[in-house]
Amino acid sequence: MLNDLSSFSAAVTADRLDAEWSFDRSTGRYRDERGRFLSRKAVHAIVDKRIEKLATKLRRYTRMMADGNITFDQWQQSVREAIKSAHVQNAIIGKGGRDNMTASDYGKIGQRLRQEYSYLQGFALDLLEQKVSMPMALARIGLYAESTRGSYWQGAELRQREQGYSLMRRVLDPMAQHCDDCIRYARAGIVSIGSLPLPGERCECRARCRCSIEYLRQQAPSVPI
Repeated sequence: MLNDLSSFSAAVTADRLDAEWSFDRSTGRYRDERGRFLSRKAVHAIVDKRIEKLATKLRRYTRMMADGNITFDQWQQSVREAIKSAHVQNAIIGKGGRDNMTASDYGKIGQRLRQEYSYLQGFALDLLEQKVSMPMALARIGLYAESTRGSYWQGAELRQREQGYSLMRRVLDPMAQHCDDCIRYARAGIVSIGSLPLPGERCECRARCRCSIEYLRQQAPSVPI
C-alpha cells in the first residue's frame, strides 16, 4: 500500500539526499556543511535543482521510448519510479529530514502519487493513440517533474505548523509570470496558516507555479505597564 512505510524505502534510497546540508531541529532551519544557516532561497534552489534533474531524466526516458530503445511498459514504469522518488525526497526536504517524517506524512505523499499516476495513465493513453507530437510529449512530461514541488510545500507546511507558525503569506516570484489566482492570493497578505492553497494548488499556473510561502508566528500582544 502507498501509505506503508516500507513501500517508500526504495524511493528514498534510490538517489542519495544531499550530504552538503542538514536540518537543525533546535532552530528549525537548514545548515550547510560548514554549519552555516541556509536561507529560504538556498533551500528552494536545492528543490529546483532536483526538479531540473528529474525533468531531464523524464525527457530522456521519453526520447528513448520514441526511438525504440525501451518499450512502452519500461517507459511507464521508469517514469512512475522516478516521480515517486522525487515526491518522497522533496517532501523530506520540506519536512526537515527523514527523521521528521511520520507514517501520516508518507500517507499524504501516497495520496498525491495516486493522483499523479492517474494523470500519467491518461498521458500514456494519449501517447499510445498518437494524440500528441514529440515536442508536446516532452513539454508535458516535464510537468510531472514540476509537480513534485508540491510535495515540498506540503512537507514544509506540516513542519511549520509543528514549529508553532500560525500565519502565512503568498510571495510572488518577481521573475515569473503569475496567473490571476496567484496574484489574488498574494494580495490577501498575512492570513492564518492553511487559509491559502499551497503553490500549484487551485491556480491556473498549476505545476508551473513559481510562488513561495512565507510562514510567520503570531505576535504576542503587548502588556501595558
